[in-house]
Amino acid sequence: MKIKKYNSCNKEINCIDCNNMDICNSWIEFVKKHSKIKPYAHFDKRVSLEMPSIREYVLNTEKIASHSFYPFIHFVKTSSRYGKDRKIKTRNLYYCSHLDRCVYQRYSFLLNYEYNIHVAQEGINEASIAYRDILNKNNIDFAKEAFDTIKEYGYCTIMIGDFTDFFDSLEHNYLKSAICNLLGVDRLPKDYYAIFKNITQFAFWDWKKLIEATGHNVKERGIRKIMNDQVVLMSKEEFRQNKLYITKNSLHMGIPQGSPISAVLSNIYMIEFDKMINKYVTDNNGKYLRYSDDFIIILPVYNQRNVEHHEDFVTSCVDRIPKLNLQKDKTNWFIYKHGSLKDYTSNSQTKIDYLGFIFDGSRIRIRPKSITKYYYRMRRKAKTIGRMNWISPNNKRITARKLYEIYSKNKNHQTFINYAMKSSNLLNLEDPEASALIKNHKRKIRQAIKAGLRNSEDTSK
Repeated sequence: MKIKKYNSCNKEINCIDCNNMDICNSWIEFVKKHSKIKPYAHFDKRVSLEMPSIREYVLNTEKIASHSFYPFIHFVKTSSRYGKDRKIKTRNLYYCSHLDRCVYQRYSFLLNYEYNIHVAQEGINEASIAYRDILNKNNIDFAKEAFDTIKEYGYCTIMIGDFTDFFDSLEHNYLKSAICNLLGVDRLPKDYYAIFKNITQFAFWDWKKLIEATGHNVKERGIRKIMNDQVVLMSKEEFRQNKLYITKNSLHMGIPQGSPISAVLSNIYMIEFDKMINKYVTDNNGKYLRYSDDFIIILPVYNQRNVEHHEDFVTSCVDRIPKLNLQKDKTNWFIYKHGSLKDYTSNSQTKIDYLGFIFDGSRIRIRPKSITKYYYRMRRKAKTIGRMNWISPNNKRITARKLYEIYSKNKNHQTFINYAMKSSNLLNLEDPEASALIKNHKRKIRQAIKAGLRNSEDTSK
């Protein structure tokens, strides 16, 4: 009965005798994992898939076919300046309204379900590794798989590749064709087409302009919290009056990074590329792994002629996929020989930066910037709490336990310390910085708390 309720099913047939039982059960599990209400404010009230009325709505294909989507809210995320490299990276991120999020979640689930079946049949299930919950692995496991393969081969050629502006470059007609091929249809059903149309021709409202439209100052302290404390960002009347702020993607390419459906769409877009590269690599007794816009190719045995042939083939595969371009400064070939890693072009000793880890041919370390980022954020959090005199905006006492829950080992959710400990155990890290972090992080937290308290006392004088 629970299965039928969750899937709004009116079939008289028993679930156990139904061909759709597997997907229906998978939907129940999906809802359990994705049922939380998001805390941010948007143009509509907060809802989630845990609400029966919302589940009933997203399961109604006729309603989805005529669903009116709100604009995304767009903001530019700049990378923090950690370490010696002071380059600032920017990413365009978008988040959708609450009901839209639930709609996208439903169709993300449906497409991902079909995608998992398809890639298993095509033999690329282990090659496409990003956003794949079904694999029950994370970047630590995938990094180990790559580094173990390199060491196992002993003498091999390695390519690290990165695609330029990946989500912004997905060509719409090719994406539509890839979805149709996945679903085995010549034309998208009306509900799927409504999703496709709105995720490709998406409208968005810039975050700063949105703040101005609501009468606030973008430089106002705590403005994000002020906005998110509201039930909705503006009334329907205010929304209609300020429509001139809405921008629409008028290009024939690009999908919004940050939506619940963008990840699976990017994987679908890359199916043919993954098939071509994976077949070539496996035919040459190698390994291919793609994590979103990053990929690694490992091919045993090396000579100059082979490398040139491999490079030409990869380039030809990239050229076959519309708008796919390799980022030259992040795409490199390496030669590994019994513990020594060299750059193919310069023949100088080098290291590989892959999925958050640095590998120099013998040692594996956590990317140093990640550790620097941990310390920076932990100290900033303690300082912020101290500045607020350890009292939350809701006038509740903040205890030091909160810092430990976030920045120390935690059984209930993943923290960076959990991540560092798992990395150390699984990858056999030879990393003094990571070892010091694991050993001394509690002392560092205590020092940050004391500094926060001193800051609070100085402020109160």
